[in-house]
Amino acid sequence: MVDSSSRGHRLMPARTSEQIREWCDRSAVPGERRELSDTAALLIASGYLTPGGRAIVVRRISTGRPMPSMSSGFGDLRRMQRAIVQIEHQLSSPVVPGVVGAVMRNRLNGLQRRREDARKQLVAAKGVFASGTRAIRRERRENVYLEIEERDRLFAGLLCTPTPNVNTSSYVRRAGTAAFDRIAGVVGQVAAKSGNSQAGQWADQFLSGVREAPGGASQAGAPRAAAFVDGYETLLFITGHYYDRILGNPAWRSDHFEVQRTQVNLHAEVAEIAADVIALRAVRIDLDRAKRNGGFDRTFAAQIDQRETTLRPVWSELIDRVQALGEVAHVVESAAVELQVLAEYNKAATLDDRIDALIARSGDREISVDNAKRLTEQVRSGEEQLRIYRDVLQGNIARISPAVPRELPARYEPS
Repeated sequence: MVDSSSRGHRLMPARTSEQIREWCDRSAVPGERRELSDTAALLIASGYLTPGGRAIVVRRISTGRPMPSMSSGFGDLRRMQRAIVQIEHQLSSPVVPGVVGAVMRNRLNGLQRRREDARKQLVAAKGVFASGTRAIRRERRENVYLEIEERDRLFAGLLCTPTPNVNTSSYVRRAGTAAFDRIAGVVGQVAAKSGNSQAGQWADQFLSGVREAPGGASQAGAPRAAAFVDGYETLLFITGHYYDRILGNPAWRSDHFEVQRTQVNLHAEVAEIAADVIALRAVRIDLDRAKRNGGFDRTFAAQIDQRETTLRPVWSELIDRVQALGEVAHVVESAAVELQVLAEYNKAATLDDRIDALIARSGDREISVDNAKRLTEQVRSGEEQLRIYRDVLQGNIARISPAVPRELPARYEPS
């Protein structure tokens, strides 16, 4: 480990599998978390694709080919989808007053238009995917062309991008409040003239979130944890978070870890973990539905419980794979500190050479010998530490992928 006491850096220890399991059980990750990068979101969304389509997404990202993106990020796409589902659920109530229903339908139509525009932008992806006949044939020969059907699936997966606090932040708030302040005033006037107090109550319920602080934060400050819909989404976010930490660290791209980069394809690992988590979640939903519909039969319920028990090791295995990814992120960040120290040593070596030149001109060449020896020992110590990091990283990489490939059902999901 890095001698943090002597170098002024103190890195938090890597999270254990038990801690990650606890986060998934609570569907929350402590601390403020930034949203996933576009690349991480695309890899996680590729878990909804067929194996062939997922391989093409991984291949395009691995070879540096362009992929679709959104200026506002795919987290904003998730918030938009949540707002649409929320309004559709509210409109399904038979007691929604007509005035409020008209406002909500108008808002729903606007959101659906935006979603369709985003879908066309991602599926068409001009300048990203080949469009001409010859270009399409060439990409198909190179096995990097993503078919239209797969792009539609990718968009559907991006609508489910793991996003922190998506249930506490309002897409309406992000869209601006001026128009909704006017709408609230109109609804209030109509409710007062008609004597229909329920319309005003529904308007308050629908528009109350507009005046809250952005991101669901209270006036005292931002939320202290990143909350998610369930444990599966939590694990997907943690996977993408670790991926971003590794790929965003200059140490991972340095020459010191060139061999390790060739031994693991992090893009493929993230995509496969996402596919397994999504499949496990789908199976769990199907099991719950089957038990709910046929649980009155004890024999059938016992069979469902037995199948559910067989899935628990799979969930534990996924947590261990994500934890191994977190170990890689931790080792790379520790190595980054060591590389920074070595860079300072190199600067000191250059300075020492300049001092030696000055001393040589004055006829004294022995003053800096001790400094040079001490500096050499420090550099050797730093290089030895990096060799240790490479050995540790080797073991963590081996843990990311399961030793025996597991064939999962067509649909699959934990609790």
